[in-house]
Amino acid sequence: MKPFHNLLELSKNRRAFLKGAGVSLILPPLASIAGDKAIENPVRMAFLHVPNGKIMKKWTPTTLGKNYQIPQTLKPLEKLKNDFQVITGLKHHFAESNGDGGGDHARAQGTFLTGVQVLKSRKQARNGISVDQVASQKSGYKTYLPSLELSTRKGRLSGACDTGYNCMYQYNLAWKNEREPMVPQSSPEIVFNRLFTLWDGGKSNQQKKMEVADKSVLDFMLQSAKSLQKNLGKDDTQKLDQYFTSLRDAEKKANRLKPKVNLSQCSRDFTLPPQNYQEKIEALMDLMVLAWEVDATRICTMIIAGEGSNQTFPELGIKSAHHSLSHHRGLKENIEALEKIDLFYVSRLAYFLKKLNDKKVNGTSLLEQSMVMYGSGISDGNRHSNDNLPILLAGHAGGKLSPGYHREYKKQPMTNLFLNMLEVFGTPVNAFADSTGKLSIV
Repeated sequence: MKPFHNLLELSKNRRAFLKGAGVSLILPPLASIAGDKAIENPVRMAFLHVPNGKIMKKWTPTTLGKNYQIPQTLKPLEKLKNDFQVITGLKHHFAESNGDGGGDHARAQGTFLTGVQVLKSRKQARNGISVDQVASQKSGYKTYLPSLELSTRKGRLSGACDTGYNCMYQYNLAWKNEREPMVPQSSPEIVFNRLFTLWDGGKSNQQKKMEVADKSVLDFMLQSAKSLQKNLGKDDTQKLDQYFTSLRDAEKKANRLKPKVNLSQCSRDFTLPPQNYQEKIEALMDLMVLAWEVDATRICTMIIAGEGSNQTFPELGIKSAHHSLSHHRGLKENIEALEKIDLFYVSRLAYFLKKLNDKKVNGTSLLEQSMVMYGSGISDGNRHSNDNLPILLAGHAGGKLSPGYHREYKKQPMTNLFLNMLEVFGTPVNAFADSTGKLSIV
């Protein structure tokens, strides 16, 4: 490491950063830098949330086992059939009313990763620790960021939302403890800078970002990158080239989605109009892939849309908003519109999984190394039911999972699946919320 030690700095968890022109750029694990220390392929874990349930007849395969036929809503995933498993029958008992009356959407999202009956109050919130944070608190010290929380809309920590519930439940997904949500970031630009660049003192990050708005962070790293590559082996050189290419693509997309700076207020509004919705989802997904490629974090959550979302889809030829349509009352035109929306969201999942499958890290794809749970805390949006939830678990987790199946676990708590995921991730617990025991998914 002596020939190029002056180009690098190490974080407290031994993460390597490339130094250049006042900026430090996080690097992927490289054998040339690691020396005799073996580079591991750790398991990564993500939880993706979509709202308002599904049209379950078009989501659910008609047969169990490995030879099931891909249903209509899962068609975008057909080429990846052997890389995911459809899990049906799971429920969240504490997302039901249980005497608390209305507020199904707040409960469904609040409970989604915690399994806890949330407090019904407009003034305060009380939940439980979420499954991702159980893992983060046990293993987050191994990475630059213990966990990464994303959303297509800004998080909120106050306000009244669904029928007497605080807005925290519908604007956050991950919970550090019963009182503190992990507020997600919705700006691709801010996420990019948080993940990949550190400024060396001087002006504030915000001022720096505004000054270099028309430049790539890689422009600051060119000389250091060239010098570093001269000291790398062939495999590491190829890995770094792949990383820089992905990084520039993600940065371009993040900057393209960045609105103009309001210099008078020196602040930004990162809310995007509906016509950019798909691109924003995919930009945030690109950043998750990059974060895993560079091992900046191994735990991600993403609110693709919050529960009760009234997102519109004019590009799909749909006039009404999602939540309004979810109360379809059996009307054919409403159901058909919902099927298109369901297909839109599964297509975004297919985009993410394909990115993971195409990205090779240390000889295997990120999809082979990861597990990604996708689903909703409501199954039938018309009835607000919380049983037989639409859940899909993708990835191989380094050979610890056996995808390619449709598996059914009638009326078992969703938290049983979380026990499996925590064990596979290497942070096992004996019980979680209302769990009764692990599922037979391996």
